[in-house]
Amino acid sequence: MKKIYDISDAEMEVMEKLWEQGDGIKQSELLARFEADGKQWKRQTLNTFLTRLEGKGLVKRENRIVKVVYGREEYNNMQMKTVIDHVYGGRLSDFIASFVKKNTIADSDAKDLIHFLENK
Repeated sequence: MKKIYDISDAEMEVMEKLWEQGDGIKQSELLARFEADGKQWKRQTLNTFLTRLEGKGLVKRENRIVKVVYGREEYNNMQMKTVIDHVYGGRLSDFIASFVKKNTIADSDAKDLIHFLENK
């Protein structure tokens, strides 16, 4: 079973910035982007978050360039698949049934889902 990446809100902020960037970015430039957004993080604070993300296998650093290991969609799909596998025994239908029972789903979303499944 793949693992769920348990990351803090601040670590997710770092991931979001890296995903926005697309390519690798210098750590100093990443810090400057947070400062431009009003974050008052010190260099060491960002380094701590990057070290944690690196330890979780989500980012890599080479020659002061920070890169994500997984794109946003790939990361989200891995997280979702892990939950479905672990909680619902890998049965997507059980996941969807549980979701629909507890949440309202707009008619347009239901139609889109049916259309997607019919054309898959």
